[in-house]
Amino acid sequence: MSYLQAIILGFVQGVAEFLPISSSGHLAILHNLMPSSDAAISDVTFDVLLHFGTLIAVVIVFHKTIWNMIIEFGRMCSAILGGTFMFRKANKYQIMDLYVIVTTLMLVPFALAQDSLAFVGENLWMVGVCLLVTSFLLFVADHSIISTKQVRDMKLMQAIKLGLFQGLATLPGISRSGSTIAAGINMGFDRTAMVEMSFMMSIPAVLGAVVFDLNDMISGFSMSNIGPYLVGVAVAAVAGVGSIKLLTLVAKKNKFGWFMGYCLIVGILAIVLDIVR
Repeated sequence: MSYLQAIILGFVQGVAEFLPISSSGHLAILHNLMPSSDAAISDVTFDVLLHFGTLIAVVIVFHKTIWNMIIEFGRMCSAILGGTFMFRKANKYQIMDLYVIVTTLMLVPFALAQDSLAFVGENLWMVGVCLLVTSFLLFVADHSIISTKQVRDMKLMQAIKLGLFQGLATLPGISRSGSTIAAGINMGFDRTAMVEMSFMMSIPAVLGAVVFDLNDMISGFSMSNIGPYLVGVAVAAVAGVGSIKLLTLVAKKNKFGWFMGYCLIVGILAIVLDIVR
């Protein structure tokens, strides 16, 4: 793997992982446009490390929220064991803890079906169709009624729906952040609150993917690639921080139109590319 490949793939991962444009979809397209990068794209070790890079970005931007969730999770567990916990009196961070667990559980059937769904990423036209789905979801979000409902107002069935949309995003081309944020907005939740909730949901999802591929990562590790690995991780982390801040700004302005149009164009191009090649 060259440093240039590491920089390109790290940048794509860092930007597309958080902006509602699908990192997996872009990597699938890149696989077709840059045959020389096949080894880098299929490098499980590098893929896992890039996920670590994007996880670092989430921790940097949302460290206060993450810390509060950890503290409140401990207090909630203590209250549950002591028989004093009452859901109706749970604070924002305890509600987020509970619903992050719920949304993560919704990922289980999709994770079990991962091998069966692998064919989607191998067919460029399918990736294109998935990008069109992302574009449609962003269109719905952009035309949903603006509301101020917060995460503490969320009901169990709404959390389950968010988890299912996150599971749907295991398909290359469907953005995880785009689908979950769009679903939350359409259910009447504050846009900025849904950005925060979406990224809290992503933490166990990313950690789960890392654990799932850990054995392959260790067996595929090559000291000769340690330099490009580190560069790729650093680029993914820096690009990720910028992407999260940009998405938060876009959410505050209630405008996802640019991302909707981008996914529409790239989706159509992917389909056309698959037809003509």
